[in-house]
Amino acid sequence: MFKSKHFLWFICCLSSMCVYSQYYNKEIQANLNAQEINGLIQLDAFATNKTEVNSSVRYVFSIIYPNSKSDTLKKEVTEGRLVINPNEKIEVLSITLDKEVDEKKIILFLIYDTEDNIVGKARLVFEGGELVEDDTKVNVIQRQNNLDVQASKADGISLTGIVVEDTKTKPGSDFYKEFYSDYLSKNINGKFIVTIKEVLAIGRNTKIEVLVANTKVLEFIVRPSMAYLREMKNYAILRVIKQLELMNKNQNTVQHY
Repeated sequence: MFKSKHFLWFICCLSSMCVYSQYYNKEIQANLNAQEINGLIQLDAFATNKTEVNSSVRYVFSIIYPNSKSDTLKKEVTEGRLVINPNEKIEVLSITLDKEVDEKKIILFLIYDTEDNIVGKARLVFEGGELVEDDTKVNVIQRQNNLDVQASKADGISLTGIVVEDTKTKPGSDFYKEFYSDYLSKNINGKFIVTIKEVLAIGRNTKIEVLVANTKVLEFIVRPSMAYLREMKNYAILRVIKQLELMNKNQNTVQHY
């Protein structure tokens, strides 16, 4: 089944290339190729120098797990430097991944020039071991000369606007969908992970807990009424916005001092 999707992979990679080429991949091109080998996913990252001169570049290859249930984003980062000859395409690295059924992975391959500007970019998203289309926002933070900033953001990558679902019932899932839809439509795009968690309550009831990072901002008993769930969604959105503003303010205060 996986091999039958090679054509789909090609189309997805080509589409991504077309979008990125508006801003990136003009002189130095980043490519990601994926294939299944013995039940594993092999990923190959390539860099191509489209110019007539040697190019010295830095690359950052990241595997990001946006659904990791932690306020600290789980990711694996590999960095390096290389010189690419004119009109040369080279394989930068090759890795093998397991096909976790429930795991979501964002593969991001960035190439920087000598001034640390992004010149090449490629991205793939896997969910349940299959290549999928995904619009999870990945903000790339440019390196700065301030050494403290470099140390705190050494891998140059952060994710924003992540809402994780951990529900057990249909009403719980319905609440998540209502919340996430409103979260996106309001373009909240918080820097901290929001979790919608459903847990057992008294008797056979369940309750929803809404968390920003590890801070609980709202909890309520689940009822199978869409009107009720939408009302609680409105409360949840307001509480989340308030908590995000507070956490951003505290973070900026710490950075200021």
